[in-house]
Amino acid sequence: MSVTQAKILKELIADGRNSPDKIAKKLGLSKESVKKDITKMEKKGIITGATTHINYRLFGYKAVAHIQINVDSHQADQLLEYLQKMPEVYSAYSEWIKGNVEVVATLKTLEQLSEIKDSVKRNFSVLEMKTAIWTDVKEMNDNLAIIPEIRMKGFAGTNKKESLQNKSGSRDIVIDQIDQKIADKLAENGRISMGTLGKEVGISSETAKRRYEKLKENGVLKVTVQINPYKIGYRALCIFFTVTDEKSESIIEKIGDIPDIISVMKTTGDYDLQIYAMVQDIEKLLAIQKEIGKVPGIIRSDVKISGLGGFKKWPSPRQYISTF
Repeated sequence: MSVTQAKILKELIADGRNSPDKIAKKLGLSKESVKKDITKMEKKGIITGATTHINYRLFGYKAVAHIQINVDSHQADQLLEYLQKMPEVYSAYSEWIKGNVEVVATLKTLEQLSEIKDSVKRNFSVLEMKTAIWTDVKEMNDNLAIIPEIRMKGFAGTNKKESLQNKSGSRDIVIDQIDQKIADKLAENGRISMGTLGKEVGISSETAKRRYEKLKENGVLKVTVQINPYKIGYRALCIFFTVTDEKSESIIEKIGDIPDIISVMKTTGDYDLQIYAMVQDIEKLLAIQKEIGKVPGIIRSDVKISGLGGFKKWPSPRQYISTF
């Protein structure tokens, strides 16, 4: 991937509906060259689609929970099949050690979390179960260090970004069935035309555009391209389960300066923060781990590593949008 293609890709990760014309003006390129580079990245399998991030809270969910379940390895496949049939379960997967299952559940009520856990315990031999409720999220997928000069600068704190969401008034916004349908359609294809979107939802293209812009401006919904991270050199997803001794806002601000950290979750439970990073090799993992350890206020951080072989389309549909 060329430097120019990397810059174009970062613009599309930040806003998946970014037009070639808008990208061209920002980067000082021609519209035609931007279109050609996007097509090349699609043919190479770097760009694999487009989907949405959503604000679960504003869509009526009480919470999003991350559950770590450890069962006997011979029950792992049955447990995954069982979890995937639960309507509340957003994702369930097992990586590296069979029987260690990661679950993300979207909850309309907190009681649903207890129901999920009790149901699993009744039907499987659970060796260990840990739960964390995501209270707030900082989504930073455009923090991937895919531009060579950023990658070479390493961890110099030069990767500052402005928030893409304008959340003024977002607490007062009301999500109706049409908004839900728009979100569902864009999750399937984030770059669908407004004309097609309007037809499938049952509204005019002008109404579809107006509704989408309102959702976007209020931090309810964000479109991003999907990529195959393996195609651009990433080999693993690392989760740092972190305990802190002071306010997390200042810690998160410093963590956000570290390239390749893609999201930070404030949590309640066994840890205060979950920090997600994509890494290219063990050297990059150790460098990120070292930088996290330098942040004042972090007491302890346990890391879990998953391979990226199965991540053909990342991010997956309906990941959590930034809430702060």
